Amino acid sequence: MWHLLQEISASEWKKIEPLHYTGLLITSPFCATCTLAEKMVEEAMNLERQTDIFKLNLQLAPDFAREHKIQSVPMLLLFYGKEPVGRLSPIKNPANIMHFLATHKSN
Repeated sequence: MWHLLQEISASEWKKIEPLHYTGLLITSPFCATCTLAEKMVEEAMNLERQTDIFKLNLQLAPDFAREHKIQSVPMLLLFYGKEPVGRLSPIKNPANIMHFLATHKSN
């Protein structure tokens, strides 16, 4: 089964109570690089299959952007529970994403 990114709002994100690692791909709807990053993240999700990754439209989440000091998109944030443990930008390819996840999850 092919995994696709599920878009969630900042308020939906606050309601999620992950017990493990969770990723959040920060995007913007008019960003061509974000569309490419989304495809790369989906490809990585289908290889890795252990980390839930959601998509958040930064245009609709200004408070989230301030709170997490998001300066550019696309950016992949990795959380353990609700604690941010890593950020990946630029997103180069699925192997880059896999390495980022493996590195931060082994710490």
